[in-house]
Amino acid sequence: MDAILIGPLALPAGTVVALITFSAAVLASLWWQWRGKPVEKWLWLITLSALAGARLAFVLRYPDQYSGLLAMVDIRDGGWWWPGALAALPVVALCLWRRPELRLALLSSAAAAIMALGISLITLHSMSPAAAPLPDITLENLQGTPVPLKQLNQGPTLINLWATWCPPCRREMPVLANAQARYPNVRFVLANQGETAQAVRDYLIQAELHFDLPLLDPQMALGHHAGNGGLPLTLLFDGDGNELARHFGPLSRASLHHFLTSHLDDPRP
Repeated sequence: MDAILIGPLALPAGTVVALITFSAAVLASLWWQWRGKPVEKWLWLITLSALAGARLAFVLRYPDQYSGLLAMVDIRDGGWWWPGALAALPVVALCLWRRPELRLALLSSAAAAIMALGISLITLHSMSPAAAPLPDITLENLQGTPVPLKQLNQGPTLINLWATWCPPCRREMPVLANAQARYPNVRFVLANQGETAQAVRDYLIQAELHFDLPLLDPQMALGHHAGNGGLPLTLLFDGDGNELARHFGPLSRASLHHFLTSHLDDPRP
């Protein structure tokens, strides 16, 4: 499962798991604080150092994909490389060494977090549908001509579900437009969800964006197929129509590169 729907709000599943994990640690720390052993400050330091390490590791892994410092610190693209979270270990060691009276509180809070993480991941895995093949759906081009989706699957195919009213979608549109030239081995399909051809055409002209395959999905059949009502959603299929991966949320130049190179042997020629 790539997203959790909370009313009209859709959150990335990884974000929800992280929030549950941290909340479990904080709740455990509150019990210790009631007993006169405040450990919450250390939990914040450990969490922030883990997040900073994971982000820094991702940036250092793909330094050529960032245009500058502001792009590197913009975490909205979901760019994390979790081995970097080991940067939190020195903070843990420092707390255990300097504050021996807090050792049991810290370790039990960490145990609560690990237990919550395990339960969340198991629950998420059990709720995740099996990867489905490319659906037999017919979309439309901006001229109203029917376009069977399976006819487009002649190699690795990336399908992006988006809408003009969706700010994260609009933020990633230039990234996807640029990626068409950067990854010629991948076919990019932009499937607008539920809007008219005129609305899509006006937006693309105004934003000065060109896509080889801007299509319309007026019945939002792709969203129903994916089981996700949130946008933007990116689906990746191989040349046989098998789903390789999906990503919920906006993609940056770096996170798109990570998404493609993690699942395709040769996204570039």
